[in-house]
Amino acid sequence: MKEPLYQHIIMDLKQAIIAGTYPPGSKLPTELNLSETYGVSRITSKRALVELENEGIVIRVRGKGSFVREKAVVSQSKTIKKDVLFILPFPDNTTVGNYAQGMFEVIQATHYRLQMQPHQYLSNLDVKDIVERYAGVIFYPRNNHDDIELLYRLHLFGVPTVLIDKKIDQLPFSSVMANNEQGAYEATRHLIAQKHQKIAFINIDAIGKKSSVRDRYFGYLKALHGYELEPYHFEQLDPNDSQFLMTLCTELQRLNITAIIAENDVLAIQLINALKKQNVSIPKDIAVIGFDNIQAAQLIEPHLTTVAQNFEEMGSAAMRLLLAELDETSIEHDQVVVPIQLIERASTRNLKEEDDVTND
Repeated sequence: MKEPLYQHIIMDLKQAIIAGTYPPGSKLPTELNLSETYGVSRITSKRALVELENEGIVIRVRGKGSFVREKAVVSQSKTIKKDVLFILPFPDNTTVGNYAQGMFEVIQATHYRLQMQPHQYLSNLDVKDIVERYAGVIFYPRNNHDDIELLYRLHLFGVPTVLIDKKIDQLPFSSVMANNEQGAYEATRHLIAQKHQKIAFINIDAIGKKSSVRDRYFGYLKALHGYELEPYHFEQLDPNDSQFLMTLCTELQRLNITAIIAENDVLAIQLINALKKQNVSIPKDIAVIGFDNIQAAQLIEPHLTTVAQNFEEMGSAAMRLLLAELDETSIEHDQVVVPIQLIERASTRNLKEEDDVTND
């Protein structure tokens, strides 16, 4: 694989400093000058200057530019970073899908290496540590708010970054997501086709906190609207509070809810277990659909109907986007949407079947 373009700029500037073209204290070309000279993006030229600053060769002064340090020690050896960092939201990645398999399939043909770490890993790092250690980052945000500062600083440092599962509108990053809206739309249409009319959508955090969950909610609303059905929405839950879940399940029964679409499979399984404790039969009394198709969806009884995300394809797409940025074959920030698939199992049923039995 060819040398990243920012490294080419770094080597040229180092040679010019050694040759005396840029003596100590002199000003280097600006990001704009370098981007025009080399035909690259401002992100690439900025990263070259940031790398020189990290090596102690230049000092960058806000509003004035980049200057050669008075006692700069310049090494002409290349320091090409080979590690790509993949940040997962939780220590246990079994609940977020097998993205890594798709990433490995793409990265193994390159000189880069994939390093996976849980979100907690970041608590021991400064942003500059990431800049110094990693060629680029694939980031799975926990939500759309908590990591804004870190992600924006990665952007300011010019670190190639791709988001997975969520899109954060304020940040100029490429992203890869499942077609969440279409997934929830198809799940809701499936329940409506089974004659359900009181269908609840249940999510954990406030609906605006995660773009992926927000899109699922919009798909649910879109499907209901087409049949003039009323939404039943429950959010800001504590799924680890068993008493809270029991209270919620009691409320669902009071409202005569016959079907639930949960934010994800983990929540769907927690709801099924809580409903069972209240002697609610799944799916006879209440049908349940999850989202993700994690392994546990086939271990719960009854097996969970769910919307499957193609995690491997999402991982592959994220890695392809990142490599394109690293190799400067693309400077566009692309938004890739991966198709979903409704997997029908035993946690849903057709209400019409009961009507037919009753009429007989």
